[in-house]
Parts: sequence; C-alpha cells; structure tokens
Amino acid sequence: AWKTSEVLLNWNPNDVTTMAPNYREVYQGLCVFDYEKHYEIALTYRNLEKPFVIRNDPKVMAVVRKWDDDPEYLHKVLGDVEEYRTERSPVNQFMWYRLRGGKSNSPAGYQVPPNDETEMPFGEWLEHALDKDAKALGSVELAARVKAMKERRLSRAGNKSEGGDEPLGIDDEDNKEQDDEESEESKESKWYYFRINAALKGAKKGRIDKFVYDELSFFDPRKREDSSFYIVDPKEERGINCRFGMRGVIAANHFDMSRNMIAIFGGERRYVLGHPSQCSKMALYPRGHPSLRHSAIDWSNPTEWDKHPEFKEALINEVVMHAGDVLYLPTSWFHYIVNLGLNFQCNARSGITEENAHHIKKCGFA
Repeated sequence: AWKTSEVLLNWNPNDVTTMAPNYREVYQGLCVFDYEKHYEIALTYRNLEKPFVIRNDPKVMAVVRKWDDDPEYLHKVLGDVEEYRTERSPVNQFMWYRLRGGKSNSPAGYQVPPNDETEMPFGEWLEHALDKDAKALGSVELAARVKAMKERRLSRAGNKSEGGDEPLGIDDEDNKEQDDEESEESKESKWYYFRINAALKGAKKGRIDKFVYDELSFFDPRKREDSSFYIVDPKEERGINCRFGMRGVIAANHFDMSRNMIAIFGGERRYVLGHPSQCSKMALYPRGHPSLRHSAIDWSNPTEWDKHPEFKEALINEVVMHAGDVLYLPTSWFHYIVNLGLNFQCNARSGITEENAHHIKKCGFA
C-alpha cells in the first residue's frame, strides 16, 4: 500500500478525461485472477477474507455482451417511461447522508450535501450520461446521438421537463424540499447516479427485480450452482443493488458493515481502497453524524487534507475495473469510487465477518 498523498497526487480523482486509464501508472495492490485459470486461488483469497479482482467468468461476460456491447439492450428493457430512483448533484461529488427526524435534528453547523434524489427514466439518464462522455471526448457522433435522444424525449413530454422529489435521506415530511421544474440547461449541468435495488421478494412477483435476478444468476442465492462463489452466505444476502454511473461521478470514501461482490458490466471505474486498520486516519464523520462512516474531507482537493494531517499518512491502493471484472471487498474495507465514463455496476452483499471488527471499534464504530 502507498500513502494517500502519493496516490491521489499522482492521479487526481477529478481527472477523468486527459489520459486513458490504461496508460496510467496506477498504484494497484490487488491480485487479479482469471476465473477459468485461477478459480481455486481466488476461492482461497475469498475464504481468507482478502480483497481481489476476478475476471473472465463466462457467466459475467455473457451479461457484458448484452449490457455493454449492445447499447440499446438496457434501454429497451428499462424504457423511457417508468421512473427509477436517481441521485443527482450540481457537483460531481456524492456524499451519503441520513437525517433522522429531519433537519432540526442535524448537528450544529451541519450543511446538507448538495446531492439529493429524484426519479428519472433510464432513457433520460442515458441521454445525460452520454452527454457527459460526448463533451469530455469531443465526440461529434455521440453529441448527435444525445441531441436526437433529447428531441425524442421532449417530444414525448410535450416539451415539459420533469421536476424532482425530496432530497436524499431526509425523513421528516415537514423538512422535505420540493423543486420547481428543472430547466434543460440545469439538467445538463448536473451529475446523475441511476439506481435499481432488486430484492428476492420483488423477483418473485415478476417486477424489474425479476429481470435483475434473471440476468445476474451468479448473484441469486437460489441458484447455488451459479452463485456459490459470489454469494458467500446465501441466508444473509441483501439483494442486488445496481448503480449506473456517468463520467466524473465520485462516491465519497466509506466502509460498509458487510462483505461485498462488485461487478462491472460496462465501462470503467476506479476504486481506491484502504484496509480497515487505516480507520483512524480516514478523517471519518463519527457515529451519530448524518454521514457516519464517510470521510469528512474532499479526497480530490489537497488543500483540505491539512484539516486532518493524519489523512496524508493513510495507506491505500487502487484498481481500475473494466467490464467483466468483479471485486471482492471484505467487511469494513474502505472504498472511494470514481466513474471514468458511462458504466453499469451491480453488487451483492452476503453476510458480516468479524476479522477487522477491532479496527473499526478502535476508531469509534462499535
């Protein structure tokens, strides 16, 4: 592992356009296994609760061929009408938060992060994601496709834009803020994180949940022949969570209290990882804070690092994940996510392990 200052200064997280990731020097600290050549080694790593990347699983690659190789496959399935939860932000940094009881219960001086939630059809999200790529890459072809998609959308809507709903994570009805309808100019300036949360209960009823579980049989605890490697503890599975990202979207560093399998089915993402032993150096919001378990400073802004000098000494590594890659992330490992372009990612959690609990408890998270 390397110091945060070394890794982040080498490649600023906001830099997603100036150089193809394949040509960068990255501080990769994970083993990458081929499913058909190194399955037993990868299984050993998983059983030892060590992070790794595995690729070339025929079942995963079959999904990549549908989702990534055919640009209209998901569009045809998810459509232009039904709306899905979508995080949005006027800046590219996304911070998770939960205000229990509304803003009146927030800590003194607390400011709600600028990202909130709305609902959006997949087709509109895809249009905005392609627009970010077109502008970053200077692609005339992509820009023409985006223009055509926008014209069709506005024609369907009668040239009326759709507004948003309540901000992310505010539970108190009295404190929910309602937006006026967003202008097209406003939409084009924002970043969007498209979400599908599928559950077994929903899959049994034939909803979009069923589509997700049918497509991703290796994440389905009922299909043990396909999923035994990825779903470690089927009794503790917690659904399949998909996050489709656009170029530049960053999810703040955090840890989760469960093991996780994270698969990329299209595009690329950069994951910056840290062992739970680095907890005390990660400048985390404490228990009781709306963004607990998340770093309080902007990893892309070196001027903020001086607020927490210990952060510059934290040890991390990174990996650029491509379509067909699956990352195994054990319980409580830190991860900071940079979307390098339009991408399709789904993950599945299955159980909690305790091998790093003492690190997490030591820095205030019992």
